[in-house]
Amino acid sequence: MLSTQQDNRQSSSASARSVLTKHMPALDVLRGLAVLAVVFYHGFFYLVPAFPWHNRLAASLFHLTSFGWTGVNLFFTLSGFLITGNLIDSQAKPNFYSRFYIRRALRILPAYFLVLLILGLTRISSPKYLWVCVIFLANWPTLLLHSQFTSYRVLWSLAVEEQFYLVWPWLYRRLQSKGLFALCIAMILLCPVLRGVAVTLTDRDIFSKTFLIGDNLAVGAAIAILCRSPQLSLKGLLWTGVAAIGVSGSAMLILIGTGHTLRSGVLGASVGYSMLEWFTAGMLILTLYAYRTKPLQAGLGIFVFFGEISYGLYLIHILCGVLYDRAFGHAYLTNASLLLLRFVAVTGIAILLATLSKRYFENPVLRLKEKIPAAK
Repeated sequence: MLSTQQDNRQSSSASARSVLTKHMPALDVLRGLAVLAVVFYHGFFYLVPAFPWHNRLAASLFHLTSFGWTGVNLFFTLSGFLITGNLIDSQAKPNFYSRFYIRRALRILPAYFLVLLILGLTRISSPKYLWVCVIFLANWPTLLLHSQFTSYRVLWSLAVEEQFYLVWPWLYRRLQSKGLFALCIAMILLCPVLRGVAVTLTDRDIFSKTFLIGDNLAVGAAIAILCRSPQLSLKGLLWTGVAAIGVSGSAMLILIGTGHTLRSGVLGASVGYSMLEWFTAGMLILTLYAYRTKPLQAGLGIFVFFGEISYGLYLIHILCGVLYDRAFGHAYLTNASLLLLRFVAVTGIAILLATLSKRYFENPVLRLKEKIPAAK
């Protein structure tokens, strides 16, 4: 009781900035949740959406994985938050641009290009598609490729991130926090309208195009700016998170309950998709608030682990699945035991490879930033 009263007094007087610490392990928890959602989605519902389950519990768990694609939206919100925060915190450094781009390149590109190389050597993806990925247009391959090609389904989201990285530092440098916040609000309002129009004009995928889903990144960026605003109290930030969860959660339940989805049709593509973004924003705020002064519970350590290897695991889990299918075939398409065996084997191998990559490849490369003057 006393602890709760003290917490309430701190919330009333503290600034929203108090949720920001040097290391925020709670964000790794969210990353872990996001990557696990995607892995389960690709391992089950995306793979065999019409699987003939005869057990009601198994069928319910299977259909629960159909929401796993939303993990990517959580990744985008986190990215917008972290990247914008890094830009604000490093604005006084003389090497503003070089510091940002070198650090991002060291974090993203080595593993990314290694995967592209493996995809080419194993012929999982078309060479011409991989060249499009090299120039960060995996979400717009048909701009340059007019004949058939084989893609690699997770790379579109990396392209969205990379395009965001290219323009966001430049925008922040010119607009500063207030101007960038206004831009974020404009994107949050405009992108749903653009999606609603786009879904009526084309049957192609509109949810991989940066200018149509940029509000997902803008939501995270807006939170980063709010957290650094001297005018916003910690209590105000908390109620912002509660409102985001309450409004978006209620709206999504109404949409789903009335037969709509969160991506199809005008209403789903505009309002539904936006509500999902708001929900991830609320998750981020409440997580930051909850763990601003206390350590994570021991049981959350598993999510921290997956959060730390999330990038590598996201990149290679599909690759492991394709190679597994080449070796053992597709009998799992109609056999529940084989489907479960495939998931355990593929996911286990992917986790092992992602862990080794993080420790012996990604981390050593990332440490080079301390040896490059322009990256300090």
